[in-house]
Amino acid sequence: MDLANYFRQLFTKAKQQHWERQRYRQLKLLAQNSHQLSIEAGTALGVQHLILICEEFFHPDLRGYGGFGRAAKNVSDHLNKYPSGLRCALAYPTAVTSIQQSLCREYHGVPVVMRPYENPPSAATLGGYASLLHDLLPRVIMSIDWHPSYEVPAHALPDTPLIIWVRDPRDRKEWEKIAAVPDELRFRGVEAPAELVALAHKKELSIKRLYALQRNIPRKIIFAVKARSLVLRAERTYGVNLSNAYYLPTPIDIPILDSIEQTERPSLLYLGRLDAVKRPWIAFELARRHPEIDFFVAGYVHNTELMETWLTQYRHLPNLKLLGHVDGEGKDRLLRSCWALLNTSVHEAEPVSFLEALSYGKCILSCCKPDIEIADFVYYSGEIPGEGLDESSLQRFDKQIAYLLQDDQNRLLNGHRGREEMIRQHSFEIFQHHFQSMLSNEGII
Repeated sequence: MDLANYFRQLFTKAKQQHWERQRYRQLKLLAQNSHQLSIEAGTALGVQHLILICEEFFHPDLRGYGGFGRAAKNVSDHLNKYPSGLRCALAYPTAVTSIQQSLCREYHGVPVVMRPYENPPSAATLGGYASLLHDLLPRVIMSIDWHPSYEVPAHALPDTPLIIWVRDPRDRKEWEKIAAVPDELRFRGVEAPAELVALAHKKELSIKRLYALQRNIPRKIIFAVKARSLVLRAERTYGVNLSNAYYLPTPIDIPILDSIEQTERPSLLYLGRLDAVKRPWIAFELARRHPEIDFFVAGYVHNTELMETWLTQYRHLPNLKLLGHVDGEGKDRLLRSCWALLNTSVHEAEPVSFLEALSYGKCILSCCKPDIEIADFVYYSGEIPGEGLDESSLQRFDKQIAYLLQDDQNRLLNGHRGREEMIRQHSFEIFQHHFQSMLSNEGII
């Protein structure tokens, strides 16, 4: 490394540390001012809200279509459909460049509180954001996993009980897997894998700041996990003992089926974002290797320039059906008719797409086997590191594809059993039961 570059990096690091200290001072001041707001609003009457915190909300205005946003939308749709005295709102934690002042807009029938981008954010902007959240009479906060950006709404509501719903804890080992995908580094605009791996430490520091706030302004902090197998990984990620974490399953719509259907010609469905961490190019290459199978690719592209390089190589394949983002009736038709779901991600933690596929009686072909409750329904290739296009990795996918296609009876039987598991564990009624039990046990309602 030349001397100029060395000093440039030192300067950048010092500037980042200065910004972090300044940001944390602002957050502490925000919490102090918001604590006073809570006292003043203590006797206010009106509809109380569950405040969700998530960096996406299944809408192009709110970072597009991902599993976290789908989970947040599923919860809000359910709770707002069945009046229980607690309505849903969303505290959008990331600053928005398209607005000039903090405001509340409605998406999917849900109030969404947003703040404008400022660097650094002013006390007036943060205060306006906090005031809008307090106007919703928050009863409890539930964060969809945890990110450092969530500190802003958490400090804006420092007295409100907080549920951290652990969904995708990425410890150092998981970030090392992700950082081994070259396009993921380019997608995030970083040069070295170590810069991604460092994100695991940032999340732990963020949780420590949250507990530091709790010492000054006491409030309940409750952990829940969407899958029990995530507890140990979450403990490594957050540096917190989660032995008392509640189980809170992901709710999904369970379709009504007379029978399990499938296309006459074998078909695999890729259902997810076309982002580097998902490695959709593996699905493209498998389509080239298996012209006897139709590959339906349904997903939203966040970085079109990056993905166009891959699409140019493969879009000519007649059996590769590039559908873009698909939802509603279109997704229902795909899940009803495909032979199985194909997942090529370098990292997962029981994605919503797995649960949705199983609810239609469809098995999963994947290089990730994230949770013991669905392990019996996965055709597992074993972990596939890096870009995933080496011959050894592709042959392992080929082997599982052969198993999946050759044994109709076993595939359909396992699909049926998987659907039964979804009905037992992931209906909205089951979610509601666990959610209400958690609130009751913690004395929140």
